Amino acid sequence: MLTSARMVKLFLVVILALLLVGCSSTKISDSWEASNIDEPPAKKILLIAIAKDPVTRRFFEEHFVAEASEKGVEVIPSFKFAPHATDLDEKEEIIKILKESGADGVLIAQLRSIDEKSGYVPNRLSWFPDAGSSALFYDYYFESYRAIHRPGYIGSDSYFRMQLRYFSARSEKMLWAGNTVTKNPRSVVGTIEQIADKTIGELRSADLVQGGGLF
Repeated sequence: MLTSARMVKLFLVVILALLLVGCSSTKISDSWEASNIDEPPAKKILLIAIAKDPVTRRFFEEHFVAEASEKGVEVIPSFKFAPHATDLDEKEEIIKILKESGADGVLIAQLRSIDEKSGYVPNRLSWFPDAGSSALFYDYYFESYRAIHRPGYIGSDSYFRMQLRYFSARSEKMLWAGNTVTKNPRSVVGTIEQIADKTIGELRSADLVQGGGLF
């Protein structure tokens, strides 16, 4: 028989598991990694979010950088060196920013699409006890359940898709590419944090970045 202390511990474990499942709505839908990479893991990464609106770009970069920092990876936002999208129009300008940042890796993030898909949720039959607490056994057995028909309906899901590409600052070659998809995002900040978490995890698994531990 479970003691009160063990029951509390079990309850906390279950709650934590549910929270982790509930927060994991973002995933890497597909990815690619260069073969025979002759590059040391990057110590610093320059993040460039492609967005015409400077506020949107800064918002994304700030929250991505914050989440990466939590994972022990140093990511530098490009808006610090180039606050406007027009500051990145020329290759020479990007090279200059890269040198100023001191980064040895470049991560480019771009919104691919925001899609909405509709689908039919079929009807179903549900059963639940209907008799009151004063019902006798036979009455309860034969009369307590009734079928409830729930008609089908049209439901919709939203999908937020990002494209991420990682390059070597030294060779300028692409070393990793990945696409993320977030189903029914609940918050913009939460979605950015999840994208950063998944991306940093992939780069770390590929031994392309330094820093961080298990968490």
